[in-house]
Amino acid sequence: DNYDTLYIRSSRGSCEWTNYNQPQPTGPGGGFGGMQEGNSDKGTYSTKGIKANNKIEIVAGNLTINSYDDALHANNTEQLENGSTPLGNVIISGGNLTIYSNDDGIHADNNLSISGGKIIINGSYEGIEGNTVNISGGEILIVSKDDGINATATTGTSITLSGGTVMIYASGDGIDSNSTQNYGGISFSGANVAVLSTSGGNSAIDSERGYSYTGGKILAIMPSGGMSSEATKCSNFTSIGSKKSSISLTKDEYVTVSVSAETVCVFKIPGTLNNALAIYLGSNSANIVTTASNSYPLLSNGTYFK
Repeated sequence: DNYDTLYIRSSRGSCEWTNYNQPQPTGPGGGFGGMQEGNSDKGTYSTKGIKANNKIEIVAGNLTINSYDDALHANNTEQLENGSTPLGNVIISGGNLTIYSNDDGIHADNNLSISGGKIIINGSYEGIEGNTVNISGGEILIVSKDDGINATATTGTSITLSGGTVMIYASGDGIDSNSTQNYGGISFSGANVAVLSTSGGNSAIDSERGYSYTGGKILAIMPSGGMSSEATKCSNFTSIGSKKSSISLTKDEYVTVSVSAETVCVFKIPGTLNNALAIYLGSNSANIVTTASNSYPLLSNGTYFK
């Protein structure tokens, strides 16, 4: 119940220990520091699943992590022993990852790239976080208490979604870029994404000065009002976007998007949300409806895209 974690250090021939809830030892041999980020429910001890002071690369295999702090974490804050500057990158091109974390599911101090594999983050504070985030492939499910995908870079395009299938269920922002690039903080250029944000103080798509869209199918759902205007902050939204206001969603029903009478997207709703705004990127004439049943084959992340 108290997330006890043994912290052991050797001092002058003796050994001492403490648990997670006690103050961290100070002086030589003291505990690890850590990026506190936005989550107050964490301590100063390193309780990450897999941590590297340079790079984590996953190409295949089955990996399950249940961690109190970040499940996967690459940092670039400490110079390597050979004098090199650490990268702080996470690269995933294959494998099956099942993750639960009380903090970030996957965190990179620098670049976080996903080009393949199947990733299930079934609980996190923030699902995927990096200075920049690039998703070009894979099948991804993210459940988060705060942002689903967050990029901290303040210049350039900090989030690129060019391929793969992504489903996000977030209590904070669904996709959040901190870049001040005009209509460029987030680039939608080929990925299929369904994102549901349940907080009225956040948005399914949040960028400081707008995002760009050149391809892919994007369904974004969030409470009406509040920050929802962020989700339409695209220079060509009137030609590529559709929206439906004041819809009510019930857990386990479906939101279906059709264009020219052809179903292009189905999203199984993971939670209840009243007075919602639904936005679809990919057509300015899309029809967005809710249904109690579905006949299309859903991926394991609860989505179908044609």
